[in-house]
Amino acid sequence: MKRLLIAMCMTALVCLDASGQAQDKKSGRISKAEREVTALNLEWADSITKGNAASIDRLFADEMIVTSGSGEVRSKAQEMKDLLPGPTPDPDFVSTRPFITEDVRVKIYGDAALVTGLAKWGFKYEGQEVSQERRYTHMYVKRRGRWMIVAQQISSNLYKKPQA
Repeated sequence: MKRLLIAMCMTALVCLDASGQAQDKKSGRISKAEREVTALNLEWADSITKGNAASIDRLFADEMIVTSGSGEVRSKAQEMKDLLPGPTPDPDFVSTRPFITEDVRVKIYGDAALVTGLAKWGFKYEGQEVSQERRYTHMYVKRRGRWMIVAQQISSNLYKKPQA
């Protein structure tokens, strides 16, 4: 029931028109909320690169819902486990490139924000270079003056191997 309510709220928020935001876009000014959420998006990518569990924990709401590229629905705890290295790292895994975001777009709807972008990262596994590119959508809500990610949707891998 809680998931259905969150999904309905997200849909409603996407459909709303934020008139104040439209005025800011016309004048070329970026709202304070948009600057805050944009900074948090950068913090998210940097925290993944550095394996900063405390920062990721602050960014993710406890009830966060993640829909992975394979369609799996996960919790905050499951997502953090996948993002951060465990106590016994995989000896065949070597991180080679930082996690970066591009084509980031932020839309503010009162105390909610929708962020879309392209995430890129790379690593070496069992001696093979692996490149990852995925589109993502984050839904932020502002609670007690602080923005948090409540939902995350990740596309399947966009990286295509070059034809030989």
